[in-house]
Amino acid sequence: MILVFAFSDKQEADKFEYIYRKYKNLLYYKAWEILHDEMSAEDAVSETMIRVYRNLEKIDDPDSPQSASFLVTIARNVSLTLLKKRSAAPAPLPEDEDWNEPADPLDLEAEVLAGISEESLCLVIGRLDDESRNIFVLKYAYDLSHKEIAEQLGLTENNVTVRLHRTRKRLADMVSAEGLNAG
Repeated sequence: MILVFAFSDKQEADKFEYIYRKYKNLLYYKAWEILHDEMSAEDAVSETMIRVYRNLEKIDDPDSPQSASFLVTIARNVSLTLLKKRSAAPAPLPEDEDWNEPADPLDLEAEVLAGISEESLCLVIGRLDDESRNIFVLKYAYDLSHKEIAEQLGLTENNVTVRLHRTRKRLADMVSAEGLNAG
């Protein structure tokens, strides 16, 4: 839940967390009903919650039937979009040892960050300076392109790319230095 860093006040964060806890099972069920796949349903719930965050002001009373309907509609639309993408995706290559190439040794920070628990990652992200944290959150929580981030922060696209690379490396170094691991 990297989105926790993006709220302007505690009341918004509490409202979002309440909505998530109250509706996550309902949203998961709706997504699974369409996708018939656990991982895809979890992805749909995550994308739904990102959209809920972006539209949090539209939810006045989280306990109202209108709010539940609004959330289910978002989950349904997200799930249908994922289903459409999945059916349009090309067939996977055979799982043959000849096809499996070793991981890129230059992408060590991605491998290190992949092995850390979400809670530990949030703690480490919280220790970044504001600018690095903002760029990281815009990229990975909001899935913005480097160009969109540059426009929002008044930077060049190249500058965003460099700063994002440095931030990922810094996070990987922090995680390695502290011996954090998954779980």
